[in-house]
Parts: sequence; C-alpha cells; structure tokens
Amino acid sequence: MLSVQPKTLSVDAVNGGSYYGNSGTRYIFYGNSFMTAAGGSVTGTVQIQVSEYLQKGDMLFSKMLPISNNEPLLSGGEINVSATQNGQPVYLQPYNYFQANLPQPGTPDTAMKFFSGQPTLDTTQFKTNWIGAVADSNHYFSGFVEEIAAGGDTLSIISDSLKECNADYFMTSPNFQTFTVTITVTGATLPSTGKPYGYTLYDNYKGEWPLGEIGSYSNGIFTEEHVPNIPVHFVVFTLINGNFYGGIVGATPTTGSNYTVNITEQDPKAFKVQVNAL
Repeated sequence: MLSVQPKTLSVDAVNGGSYYGNSGTRYIFYGNSFMTAAGGSVTGTVQIQVSEYLQKGDMLFSKMLPISNNEPLLSGGEINVSATQNGQPVYLQPYNYFQANLPQPGTPDTAMKFFSGQPTLDTTQFKTNWIGAVADSNHYFSGFVEEIAAGGDTLSIISDSLKECNADYFMTSPNFQTFTVTITVTGATLPSTGKPYGYTLYDNYKGEWPLGEIGSYSNGIFTEEHVPNIPVHFVVFTLINGNFYGGIVGATPTTGSNYTVNITEQDPKAFKVQVNAL
C-alpha cells in the first residue's frame, strides 16, 4: 500500500522520445535502440515500466534502502526500469543507453556514482543490494556505459541496461556508535513474537539504515552499532491486531545511550508523509 507503484510509458521504438515518470524524473530513450531476447531489432510501441525512489519514505516503504554490502550509502535517487513488447521483455542493443534526469532539491552532489541493484536473499528489511560500477576513463566497463552526470538541479543516470539504478556514494569515515533503541506502545501491547520495523534516517542526506542489521533485537529493544554520530531520526512501525502503529524520534547517537521511540496508532499514508519530510 505504501510502496512505490510503477508508471508505464509507451515509447516508439524507432523514434524514441522523452517522457516523465511519477516523481518528475525525465527519461530519454533513443530511436532504434531496442532489441528482442534473440537480438532482433524492435519496431512499433514498447511499454516501459519506471519506478522512482526519490524521497526517504519511497525508499523505506519499498524496501529500496541505499545499502551496499552492509555499508550505508548516501543517495541522490533510485530508479527501476524495464521494458516489454506484447508481453515479452525487450532490451537495449549493445552500445546503446537510456538517460534518466532526476530532479534534486538543490545543487546536485558531484560525488555521486553509479550503482546497480542486485536482489538480496533476505528481503525482510531491504530487497536490493547496490553494487558500484567499475569503469575506465571513458566510463566503460567491458564495453558497457554506466555513468552519473550532475548539472543545474539534476542528476543524470546513464545506463546501457534497463534495470535498477542508483546515484549515490559511500559515507566518508563514519564514526559508528553503539547504542540501544527501546520501543514502547500507547494503546496496545507490542507483540512478543517477531519484531517491529526499525530504521535510522539521516537528517541531511538520503541515507537509511535498518536498526539491528548489524546488532540485535530482543523484547522491544534494538541494539545498534552501525550508525554514525550525526543528526538522525529513528523511525519504527509495525502492525498490531491489523492496525498500523508508528513513531519517530530525532537524535544524534552516542555510544552507551538509549533512545525511546513510542509508537501509536497512525494513518499509514499520513505517516509516510512525515517520513518523506525528514
């Protein structure tokens, strides 16, 4: 219900064109750039599905966290692109590419690099592991192009493949802290089995980290040791008797501290709006 829903674009395979997704991202597809699984050229109309994860709530509730091999990333935005014709998948021909221009709230960060999405084995907290591209001075890796370009108020993702793409980079020398986050509930009782969803969202970056991922959870308490001492908000939510409960608390984590997040019954859509505003 709260996850990002894809938008379908109809693209003329011969002429290409420019199109907008649901969050203001502009996609550019070039003419005569598509091929079938067998390598044949594609004509006619191609249906392209695009999903955009540009806000913190979009990433969080779609389980598209900016994480690479259990290390946090700082993101400028994520997209997922795929294409079909008559129900069959189509692809970009070799040495062709598409471009996605992601709007930024201010001057785009020139440190952003290209990361590709790979599925995770455990999708409980997040479903994509982001892997950085390794490119030469011409931005090519084994003949492929994967690049991030910054200009004006836009970050451009340029990719030779229709797939999950992310513009981001690793944190520089994060000073990780060890602390606990205790969950309390108003108006209900926290279930004794399972665990609530708990995340750290960085205040000044599009960075998100699942509480207890490198740590633990037991009896309403997350033990965390992989969050730096920067301003963050802890976001916790769960279902209790079929109702959505959530809570948000701001902090700058320090080793040895405990932070309490009280969760109350919430309208889930309104709660996502609060998360997007962080």
